[in-house]
Amino acid sequence: MHKGKILKIISTIFVLVWMITVFIFSSQDGTQTLNTSGAFIHVIDSTLNPVESNNTNKTDTVNTQYGNNDKYNYSKELQTFVRKNAHYFLYTVGGIILSVFFYAFLKNNKKIYIFAILTGMLYAMSDEFHQRFVSGRTSRITDVGIDTLGVITGTILFMIFINILIKSRKKKSENGGIKNVTF
Repeated sequence: MHKGKILKIISTIFVLVWMITVFIFSSQDGTQTLNTSGAFIHVIDSTLNPVESNNTNKTDTVNTQYGNNDKYNYSKELQTFVRKNAHYFLYTVGGIILSVFFYAFLKNNKKIYIFAILTGMLYAMSDEFHQRFVSGRTSRITDVGIDTLGVITGTILFMIFINILIKSRKKKSENGGIKNVTF
């Protein structure tokens, strides 16, 4: 099978897996998403402060801020910080994946970056719309902005990687190494 066709198939699979992952996270209700971010905070806290973390009971406590029995009880500000950064990180990965996808189909066309960013932004908008129908979740334009910044970051990282790769291959080609420069 040709390398270009393999890249198209693999990048399509990665885009679908990324979109499904985002959809699954967005389908979590308010309590589930608080517990997911709380569990992440707990792992970081336990790693950085193992003795202090074991002395304080952060599990099975009543979270009075949210009025329910959450597994991990952390401040609303810390929860929000972790969740917004998770948005950014997840969509940065999405920006890389979408850039690879469009690169596989359009090669060196500069439109790949525009298509990647627009696709990521549209998916972020649909993701926020989806969250309107999930109990305990909200739909915010600021989240679309955070997600879009993540996609832009991922696209820029991909762009930097491709430029380094192309320059490296050109140097090798000029020095008598690689004769054909293809990706």
